[in-house]
Amino acid sequence: MKKICFAISAIVMSSHVMAQDNTYIRNGNIYSNQGQYFVGAGVASGSKFFKGQDDQTGVYFNGGYHGEDFNADLSGINYRFLGDNDSAINFSVFMVANPGFDADSADVLKGMKDRDFSGDLGLNADFHIGEGTLSAKFQHDVTGVYNGYQADITYYHPMDLGFASLVPYAGAQYFSKEFVNYYTGVSSLEATSARPAYQSNGALALKVGYALVIPITENLDLTQSTAYTHLGANMADSPIVASDNQWLTTFGVSYSF
Repeated sequence: MKKICFAISAIVMSSHVMAQDNTYIRNGNIYSNQGQYFVGAGVASGSKFFKGQDDQTGVYFNGGYHGEDFNADLSGINYRFLGDNDSAINFSVFMVANPGFDADSADVLKGMKDRDFSGDLGLNADFHIGEGTLSAKFQHDVTGVYNGYQADITYYHPMDLGFASLVPYAGAQYFSKEFVNYYTGVSSLEATSARPAYQSNGALALKVGYALVIPITENLDLTQSTAYTHLGANMADSPIVASDNQWLTTFGVSYSF
């Protein structure tokens, strides 16, 4: 599934609240079964980000280790260097990748240069407020690909339903103009009559969603999540972007050991 998930940030959280089924929040991510390795797979279906893009339903895989302070999986790596599970504030450093795209993955992209994967180094702060967590992030490209930054602030409210954990969230993400122009811009050399040149400024995206974690056994969890993002005009007005409204739904299973 070749898609740039600008609109869908990873479901993020911190660590103060832990439900009976062992689902918790850390460094802007939803984790379960602290101190264990895991493997997971499922199906994801989302909106078309680019006009004329291929089907956006496919299989995903994940795996790695989620510890007390150090976490590593296919979505990124993070390390909590200040605070613990009972602290009001936690600070973490993290590294994540931004997916690129191939020019043959959508009709509107044909004739454009491929956009490369990029890697960001960032700082995260989790503020535990009552039963919820306010997570703030800043990250900057360290691979020299788009040479810009992203910033995010999101509130998460974990709820123990007895049979499952439900984590609704809402927030905003800002993309610098360098990010916007590299991944959604059109240079003068790439412009056609159907795809005019486009360069813009930084863009804000608003997001809401939830994650549901249902423990089946001590080691096996079912997961389901849905996210909606509204892209700001500076990104949505690009001639290659399909819509300012972006959806992503996933169904999966995770095994911890």
